Amino acid sequence: MKNTIVIKLGGVASDNLTENFFRQITTWQATGKKIVLVHGGGHYITKMMEALDIPVETKKGLRVTNKQALEVTKMVLIGQVQPAITTAFQKRDIPVIGLNAGDTGLLEADQLSDTDLGFVGKITKVKTDLIEQLLGENIITVIAPLGINSEHDWLNVNADTAACEVASALNAEALYLLTDVPGVKKGAEIISEIATAEIDKLQTTGVIQGGMIPKLASAAFAAENGVGQVIITNSLQTTGTKIKNKVAIG
Repeated sequence: MKNTIVIKLGGVASDNLTENFFRQITTWQATGKKIVLVHGGGHYITKMMEALDIPVETKKGLRVTNKQALEVTKMVLIGQVQPAITTAFQKRDIPVIGLNAGDTGLLEADQLSDTDLGFVGKITKVKTDLIEQLLGENIITVIAPLGINSEHDWLNVNADTAACEVASALNAEALYLLTDVPGVKKGAEIISEIATAEIDKLQTTGVIQGGMIPKLASAAFAAENGVGQVIITNSLQTTGTKIKNKVAIG
């Protein structure tokens, strides 16, 4: 969708919601840009699980989600994180609405084949009609990273993956993956650009590890599937790391 910018809020979401963040949003809107947010909530989910004495486990950067963990995830994402984000927009008189997979089956998903991860899914379809309708009315949409499969079971979805799938489905002109670091680091330096063809090598050499592995895999998918540019950064005002489609650098 022309003039659409998708932003994934990650890390501690409230840390991203600065005055500079909202200033950039309103500047974009003034120039006709349509804004979609996909929010994570891992920090808050972990805190809630610890408070409830539920073990927290990850595998290859993804949260292991049993039935109990799934219920906590739904509760935190839809009942805590998303309302906090939409309220922050409302305080600034910016029209906004929160959406999740229960809204017209917004995000369809299949459970991952790695059963050790539990109720974790991969998005198979983004129903864009509702999103596009809201964007047409200049309403910012805030989407929780949860999917529903064909049996109407809920699944936890990695927020970076969800954001990349949404951005690709909308043919967004830009996708910002906001995280708690200013970009992909090699030692102490931020890598300014990464070609999708270089990602495997960066993983095997240990430059990217942990949660950055699925983040870059998702970014590569978006770059190769209709998104104009993909940027990993900690601020909309920071250059960060740009993921480019396949072309080798230098």
